[in-house]
Amino acid sequence: MPRPTRTKQTAGRALNALKRRLVAHRSVLAFGAIGVANTLLHSGTVVALVEPGLANPVVANAAGFAVANTVSYFANSWLTFRQPPTWSRYRKFLAVSMVSLVLTLALSALAEMLHWHYLAGLAMVLLCGPVLTFVLHKSITFRQ
Repeated sequence: MPRPTRTKQTAGRALNALKRRLVAHRSVLAFGAIGVANTLLHSGTVVALVEPGLANPVVANAAGFAVANTVSYFANSWLTFRQPPTWSRYRKFLAVSMVSLVLTLALSALAEMLHWHYLAGLAMVLLCGPVLTFVLHKSITFRQ
């Protein structure tokens, strides 16, 4: 039987290291993927309601939030935190979602107050929001 080459051994070690990191960070990766999917779901709901004239943008965004937040709760319960969904947890999940909304508004207002371009505020929201939301869900909503 031929011996593996040094290159194959190195590649195998690198692949094993990558697998260990993915397993170690599974919940963060799942949370991020669910967040992206829910952003698309929210946006799709808004477009589906506004374009045919079924709702105005404010009502459509409220519906988009409700749909995406509900799907996000169940997906994160099952896939990210691996805990059964309960009404008690959903109330906490919704509260954390509201805290995230307040953070979004505060960061946007801060950027506006500092006369920054609105995209700078959006960048702060996109960098800080998901991290804070994950930490709050892990420590409050889905605390073991």
